[in-house]
Amino acid sequence: MQYWWTEEFGPDGLSVYAGRSYWLATYNWENQNYPVDTKVYNQSGGFSNGYVPLFIVIGYKNKVYWDHNSDGFRGALRLAIDEIVAEGVWVDNPISDKVLLYGESQDIDISAVFADIDDESITVTIESNDNPDILTATLNEKILTITANESLTGISTITLKGATRDFDEVDQFEINVFDPNLYIIENFETGDFSLFPWTFGGSANWTIETSYPYEGSYCARSEDISENQTTDMIVNVDYVIQGNVSFQYKTSSEGNYDYLKFYIDGIEQGKWSGVTSWNEVSFTVGSGSHNFKWTYQKDGSTSYGSDCAWIDRIVFEGGIATSINNEQWTMDNFILYQNYPNPFNPTTTISFSLKKAEQVNLSVYNYTGQLVTNLVNNITEKGVHEINFDASELNSGIYYYNLETAESSITKKMILIK
Repeated sequence: MQYWWTEEFGPDGLSVYAGRSYWLATYNWENQNYPVDTKVYNQSGGFSNGYVPLFIVIGYKNKVYWDHNSDGFRGALRLAIDEIVAEGVWVDNPISDKVLLYGESQDIDISAVFADIDDESITVTIESNDNPDILTATLNEKILTITANESLTGISTITLKGATRDFDEVDQFEINVFDPNLYIIENFETGDFSLFPWTFGGSANWTIETSYPYEGSYCARSEDISENQTTDMIVNVDYVIQGNVSFQYKTSSEGNYDYLKFYIDGIEQGKWSGVTSWNEVSFTVGSGSHNFKWTYQKDGSTSYGSDCAWIDRIVFEGGIATSINNEQWTMDNFILYQNYPNPFNPTTTISFSLKKAEQVNLSVYNYTGQLVTNLVNNITEKGVHEINFDASELNSGIYYYNLETAESSITKKMILIK
């Protein structure tokens, strides 16, 4: 390899790279590996068996610096020079972004995050925590402990620094702290579709299956359909804040013809086909009300595999697992209507109808059950009443309004999104 490197970069091109045992592999297709050897490979003729490598992989120890499939051997070397760490420290195993709920803690082993080209000992420190009100971060030897606050939603970026001799490198990752009421998981472990207000469309419903769950005992599976048909699984979720939706999917279908497709508000976000294992995908979701749809769609001919798709562990980060519409709730002596608009910002109207004059208490509570305000507390005449609720001084979130008379009480949910 040093020979080719010198040929490409000149006699001074090796510099600090000289004397180190980098490794190189080439392969022509999956699981077909060839060691580079002057007796086996030459630039003009390819391998002695007639194959020309499609991929060039260059690395050092257990780290891959370059994996290229079009420029050939010399091209890979030219591009690898920008990737290979000549000296010092690099981030070998970066920490992925995390999600914590209020009050949660997590311990992270950081012993393998950084590596040194000469295997020198590396000192790791917390360089910064840009939002300490959201969470705390402490380091005890090789364990990083992150702890979320009890009441604030937000994101904090943690920066770790690994240093040895005169070299250092940083690794950054985000911690997203959520209100547990805004971090909802559908894993179908109820054994049915009762947790969320699911609806179905197309030529068949989805079903609950126990054969191939990602976790637990249950997952959702697209029902059997024929050529040129679809089956849809749909749910509406309200996001109080910007967040994400993630889910696990698995397909067994004719590749590039029969697809699992995912839509947000009617816009396709991704599609998958062929025989796959479980995979996770994630998509950003803005604040507001959103329609989520999973569709299995067949083309006009051949079937393959189980001819279906599976979904499991759907996580709505920032979403509220509820169906909110303009329905009315009726009791013997009054009717309580859904507030309108809903979600709202910052004002909404709460309406109710009385069949007789009586003492009425209409109050608003936050999601923890604390009283926010009392809108009505008097004897109210028979008929329809509209009460304006101004939430200008309140934070985004879930609120409840309760209408109480001497005979009955009803509570409904509303969402403030700023």
